[in-house]
Amino acid sequence: MSAQKMIHQVYFWLHKDSDLKEFMTDAAPMLGRCKDVAQFIMGTPAPTEKREVVDHSFHVSCTMFFDSLEAQAAYQSDPLHLEFIAKYSHMWKTVKVYDIAI
Repeated sequence: MSAQKMIHQVYFWLHKDSDLKEFMTDAAPMLGRCKDVAQFIMGTPAPTEKREVVDHSFHVSCTMFFDSLEAQAAYQSDPLHLEFIAKYSHMWKTVKVYDIAI
């Protein structure tokens, strides 16, 4: 692996009975506290114009910046990341990840 910087974008579609506020207050911020995350941004779909190419269907998006591919790989086994999955995976029905080299 190289020192290639990257962005790791994770989109969550929650179950109808999941508490969005709890997910955004308690769950998702855990990802930003992982040791190798250089920067963390969380948000919800922007109220932009509905167009065929815009996907407003997700509930929460988390964007994490990593200084290297190694840092992103280490994040995958970070205890906080694993705790997040174990504790909160029941809240989502779908997750999509987009990794971007920068």
